Amino acid sequence: MTAKPPWVDKMKKKKYFTLYELILIAVLCAIGLAIKPIINPLIHIVSSALRIPGGSLSGGFLMMWMALARVIVNKPGTALLYGIAQGLTVMLLGFFGSHGVLTIFTYGMPGLVVEVFAIFVRGRSLFVLCLYSVVANITGSVLVAITVMQVPFLLLMITIISAMLSGLMGGYFAEIVLNKMEKYKII
Repeated sequence: MTAKPPWVDKMKKKKYFTLYELILIAVLCAIGLAIKPIINPLIHIVSSALRIPGGSLSGGFLMMWMALARVIVNKPGTALLYGIAQGLTVMLLGFFGSHGVLTIFTYGMPGLVVEVFAIFVRGRSLFVLCLYSVVANITGSVLVAITVMQVPFLLLMITIISAMLSGLMGGYFAEIVLNKMEKYKII
């Protein structure tokens, strides 16, 4: 078994966020925003043919970064901070997927839901990453479907199912990324 870097033990002891943790959250947030313009058009090719909202399919690959931030930093408020920071960035810079002031709500609520689930489920397992990705993606997809798109009930159910499947895939890929980050001693 390899030795952990010295900052990993320090991250677990303090209740406030260290500079390293804030930078890690910001980097994961930036990665999530950077891949959105790449993933969304590819997913929309499939989703438009199937007549389902594309955000619910691509969301799992975007919410995996929130799940990673929560699992790596492992402090209350991490996912909420991630969601609000990402929402503010999208709103202020006018990135793809901005819904005005509502953006802070639609990006922040998945973080809040992840924090609620983190009270009951902790750890670094595949299950935890999948759970966080699924609940974040379902929350974000449902909020956008109801508040912005105002979809009918049947389409909302299809959105929830596709968000769940996408969240599971995102959690699986998050596990792969987490293992690589540990292998190369990034965390």
